[in-house]
Amino acid sequence: MNDVLNKGIEDLELSMRSMNALGMMGCKTIGDVTRREERELKRTPNLGRMSIREIKETLKNLGLRLGMEEQPKPPEKTLINDLNMDLILKVAEAFKKSSEKIMAKKIYTWEEINEYLGEHEKIVKIYRDQMWNYFNR
Repeated sequence: MNDVLNKGIEDLELSMRSMNALGMMGCKTIGDVTRREERELKRTPNLGRMSIREIKETLKNLGLRLGMEEQPKPPEKTLINDLNMDLILKVAEAFKKSSEKIMAKKIYTWEEINEYLGEHEKIVKIYRDQMWNYFNR
């Protein structure tokens, strides 16, 4: 249900008149539309009975209606939420410093390139270990 509520109003495939009026009301998502009351729509310029009927029927076909209270979203479990954000920031900073160091020079020796790649391999290993721990708990 939350996926539908988060979609843009253009996914409702309404007439241009209805779309423009909803946009003028500040509705960007289908959830924004469902939180509106019918009396609000009636007071909206360029939104007559037929447009309101169109909106109501379209919402009904999606199992929605005007005046709905949006259900609170449960927090999504994502890799970023579960991984230590501090580690992710440290990895990003390490890559940045390593890249800046090598880009500062114009001429490289093979040893310098190897050292640079070695730094990146260490960073990737740390990150890979964290990912392994996440997926194999």
